[in-house]
Amino acid sequence: MDTKPTTANSANEPVVTQHTLAKQRLASHPEAKPEVLEKLGGVKNDELQARVAENPNTPAETLDKLSMNDSAEVRIAVAENSSTPAPTLESLACDENPDVRYRLAENPDTPVPILETLAQDENPYVVARAKDTLNAVQCVADRANDLMLQEHFSEAEELYRKLVTGLEELLGSAHPEVGRALHKLAAVVAIQHREDEAQALEVRANAIKITEGEIS
Repeated sequence: MDTKPTTANSANEPVVTQHTLAKQRLASHPEAKPEVLEKLGGVKNDELQARVAENPNTPAETLDKLSMNDSAEVRIAVAENSSTPAPTLESLACDENPDVRYRLAENPDTPVPILETLAQDENPYVVARAKDTLNAVQCVADRANDLMLQEHFSEAEELYRKLVTGLEELLGSAHPEVGRALHKLAAVVAIQHREDEAQALEVRANAIKITEGEIS
């Protein structure tokens, strides 16, 4: 019996060459250079473009182009990429394929306003997943508040720091929700007698409110 591996199952299937496989491995490499990924993203091969789309080193402009790819697999990879910019994610929230919107809804890096839009989606599975992701952010805040009330200050501080980081990634560092989280972090830090650090956190929080026009 001939055990030599084949590269295609039928004449109608594309031949996967060693050269193509090498490109796919390069596109998946965690240290792939942005300029290389940009070049690979222009190659008309769905599997290769999907690997480029899922690499966090891929430039934002390339991810935006791949978000309009005909292949749902490629668009899903863009939706799941932690480096995909918010405007591109916003466009994917209107993708005609519910699988793309579902994957976007379960991505914790999707900005809250987009998750809120997906929570009103026509597809009930997308709605449920978006609500689950939104609840995950809220659960961190609720747990931190509970720990604060129970006077478990170091544990509460750890969660508030996690909340601040998560909100900054989701909403941007100047969002009012980040300011509110910083106020809570400052409070738990002050209780632990680290007044200078608490004051610095309050300055950050107040600067956000001034930017948003919330302080008269």
